[in-house]
Amino acid sequence: MEVSFLWVIINISMNQTKKLTQGAMMLAIVGALILLDRMTAYWFTELIVLMMPVVIIMYATMHTMKDGIMLSVGLLIISFLLGNFQFTYLIYVPVGIVTGLAYAFGIKRGFDKRRLLLVSILTYTLGELVATFIVYPLLGFPVAKMLEEYRIAIESAGTMTGMDYKQVFALAGLDLSKMIGILYVISTVLMGAMEGVLIHLLSVFLLLKFKIYNLGRTNIFDIKPNPVLAYASLIMTSMIYMTRLTDNETVYYIFVIMGIMGSMVLLYYGYIFVVLYGVIVIRRNVGAIFILLCLFIPYLFMVLLILGFLYGSGPLRVYLERKAQELKQ
Repeated sequence: MEVSFLWVIINISMNQTKKLTQGAMMLAIVGALILLDRMTAYWFTELIVLMMPVVIIMYATMHTMKDGIMLSVGLLIISFLLGNFQFTYLIYVPVGIVTGLAYAFGIKRGFDKRRLLLVSILTYTLGELVATFIVYPLLGFPVAKMLEEYRIAIESAGTMTGMDYKQVFALAGLDLSKMIGILYVISTVLMGAMEGVLIHLLSVFLLLKFKIYNLGRTNIFDIKPNPVLAYASLIMTSMIYMTRLTDNETVYYIFVIMGIMGSMVLLYYGYIFVVLYGVIVIRRNVGAIFILLCLFIPYLFMVLLILGFLYGSGPLRVYLERKAQELKQ
């Protein structure tokens, strides 16, 4: 009995030592990378910030949420101190920590890959919006002034090429300054979503690679399109043509924002279809080539929108899955 009790005590002590060692190693590696970032004039800041949530996810999954929170506090402190209070660290490390803890909590609750992907995208996108439009101004970063400089740069570029962009937007019934603001918000949302996807993919790969937690392998077929989203995006895209039916400026720009976001979803689905079609059917990576052609022939974007709707709503996805099954036979 005494031997058994002693063995339990030794085992607990060894586990605690292992846990502390792993946490210290992770902090040391991140600290070394931050110092390297400082020596290279902050070339790798974005990469390091993107690694933060993945480190937290791995550690919290190996141990407990309490341990993950303790590591998060350590990462927060060393990133602020060793990063010399660099602006990007101040803003985005807390965003990454929240995403990492939310993702780890999802794993502890048994979420599948699709729900974890949603958690990653939503938390990081919300963090991007809060950081950009609330924290930035509080820290003295003039977002409004930056957007005004964008407007001046666009108008100057138009003058050099003999095109008055302000007049072009005015002919379409749009205000250039407001459109720049709208596009800035949309680009912030898309950037947050993209980084959320990267965090998810890295986490799935590293958790499997280090045999911490098996979420299964991830491929492009795992990110299944939602037919409801496809139909909703089609309706949103059509709102661009409804701008002529209203004289209310607020309603007008709501239609414009909804139209842009709906078309972005359909273009995303369309691009996935083109890539998969190239790989599965003609055995060539034609996605990049098709996008380049779209830049020279803008009408091809309409084709991409249609393909995106048909892929998202189901018919083209069913077609690709059938072709993939034929290749396996």
